[in-house]
Amino acid sequence: MTEAPLRVAVVDDSTFVRRAIARMLEGDQRIEIVGLAASGEEFLANLELWRPEAVTLDLSMPGMGGLLTLDQLMANRPTPVIILSTHSAKDAPLTIEALHRGAIDFIDKQQYSLVDFQALRGAILEKLLSVRKASLPGRVQEQKARRGKPAAKKPPPLARKRSADKARRAPTAPASPKGKSPKPPRSRGGAEASPEVRRFEVLALGASTGGPPTLQKILEQLGAEVPVPVVVVQHMPVGFTRAFAERLNSYLPLQVREAQHGEVLESSTVYIAPAGQHLRIERVGEPLVARLSRQRAGHTHCPSVDVLFESLARSCRQRALVGLLTGMGHDGAQGMKSVRSAGGYTLAQDEASCVVYGMPKAAKILRVVSEEVGLEDFGGRLVELLARESATLPSDRI
Repeated sequence: MTEAPLRVAVVDDSTFVRRAIARMLEGDQRIEIVGLAASGEEFLANLELWRPEAVTLDLSMPGMGGLLTLDQLMANRPTPVIILSTHSAKDAPLTIEALHRGAIDFIDKQQYSLVDFQALRGAILEKLLSVRKASLPGRVQEQKARRGKPAAKKPPPLARKRSADKARRAPTAPASPKGKSPKPPRSRGGAEASPEVRRFEVLALGASTGGPPTLQKILEQLGAEVPVPVVVVQHMPVGFTRAFAERLNSYLPLQVREAQHGEVLESSTVYIAPAGQHLRIERVGEPLVARLSRQRAGHTHCPSVDVLFESLARSCRQRALVGLLTGMGHDGAQGMKSVRSAGGYTLAQDEASCVVYGMPKAAKILRVVSEEVGLEDFGGRLVELLARESATLPSDRI
């Protein structure tokens, strides 16, 4: 039985862009353009008439603008949204905010030329067709709670860092010498940093489509103190990962920043792999150190979850704890296989809570997932595992 075309609405204040996208997509039998809107107001006024199954949305529009349009859509008729953005200083933070407010994915228009229809057409088609089966777990309630909230508004004080926390551990600051502090030192991966011998010394998470709000929820569940460093690969184009890290840093009690080449990893700190660079973790003596490289080495994504996970299999072996989250494709599955083979523990987000069940599914097919966990329980499960000692290792469940 032939699947009905995906009903798509295009929302952009540029007449040229609207018509260009329509021309790109109209020739594909899998897509039906049901409406073109020059503003959020026009789009929402026609929402019930057009009844789109997916939307391409510009954020920088006059009137109510893209973010408020997205809020209204998610509150009244949740629909997969692909943002058309740029990595400008203005648009990048707006795009990251849109992902947290319910947009599924985005395309950086600056990566393509509107006169080179084939490249942009392929990117838009790939994103649109990938969301046909996408789910929006928990987004309706989240958007209702956030409806009308300005993008720049800070979260409650509990979710912010105290000024002392914000100032701690500048990236280039040397680690405090052992034995010099009156308080027990934070763990940097070695057993000497804690009176308990911890099973794990690093936590790594990989995500793609639907990842930003998923990662924020999991990191919130970890709390303000994590006994190991947290390393994250989120697929994004160049120019967006810094805005992503800055947003997380403003909303979480943890320190969050883009990873820097050569820095020593610290506990209670989240390191985001910079877009356009692979992130590997190496051991230099006792500490774990971040290494960045621009060599793609045959990987589709840069940064690649596979590259990160494989480095942890070498540097941490059985002391690596990794999680593979929502995302299109299969990045991370082979890396998870390496971690599992080295004795590490592997978690994957379950199908029901994934926006796109691609990357975790690929790992499950390879039979390298120690445990499948839903999003609501993922962070709590990580807390449990990080608190365990080597004598109380959980047995693999899958």
